[in-house]
Amino acid sequence: MVYLLGTVLLGAALAPVLFWCSQPLSDLPGLGFLKDTDFSRFFARAVLLAAVLLALPVIQWIGMRRFHDLKITWAWSRSWQLPAGFLVAGIVIALWGWFAMKIGLAEFKLRPPWNLVPNLLLTSVSVAVIEEFLFRGVIFGLFRQTTPTWLAAIFVSAIFSIIHPLRPGSTGAGAITWHSGFDLLLQSIQHLLEPLDLIGGFVTIFVLGLVLANATVKTGALWLPIGLHSGVVFAKMSFNKLTHHLADFPPWFGPDLTTGFGAIAILLLLWLLVWLLFRRAGGSENTLSNGG
Repeated sequence: MVYLLGTVLLGAALAPVLFWCSQPLSDLPGLGFLKDTDFSRFFARAVLLAAVLLALPVIQWIGMRRFHDLKITWAWSRSWQLPAGFLVAGIVIALWGWFAMKIGLAEFKLRPPWNLVPNLLLTSVSVAVIEEFLFRGVIFGLFRQTTPTWLAAIFVSAIFSIIHPLRPGSTGAGAITWHSGFDLLLQSIQHLLEPLDLIGGFVTIFVLGLVLANATVKTGALWLPIGLHSGVVFAKMSFNKLTHHLADFPPWFGPDLTTGFGAIAILLLLWLLVWLLFRRAGGSENTLSNGG
């Protein structure tokens, strides 16, 4: 709990620093997008950076011997699970987006920015690698030292969902001050009081965390969860960039593909597909139903 609180507070403090440092870089070739990036994006990256920074003293505190006993492997023989997981998750989320368009909730932009897709792919894979190493590798592995696997998965999925910013309001570039990160944090907490935001923010990401934890236990490696995570993020971000949002259909559909009961149902379907397609993927035989 101290680690969670420290991550959120440090992230809020670092967010303005990241924003201010990015502005001079926006004049460099290829980095012009930084000037138009909403502050909430810097907040999200700052929280992730804080989680990584604070994980280092935690690892030192427990000792390197236990760090190497996190019940995961980087065996290259299982690396095929990364692209396989990416395809499965990407296709499922893309079909969900296609369905949303078919019933009139979204449509393609007149000139879809297809040129952004390669950058979205790089971003999604990079974020997935960092977050899976941190959450399903280090933190999940640490919890499994002293708690049953299913309980560790619940704890880590809760942390995973809490430190992900929900959908706080945008903050104008000219209004950024040293306390802007804490203002945005307060907005995120206030959004938890709204039922649809609770479903779309906390609950959806919590379910995704359970799917990724189960994939880690099933394969005994991080290749599959990295693939699944990056596939979900890539499909969601591509849908957001290439389409216009037209309408909501609460409680099933919200402003994006991860909001509403429909998103939870799709993630449960993805969990079922992972269980069916990767039944013999190797690694630990324990599942979340075990105390393993």
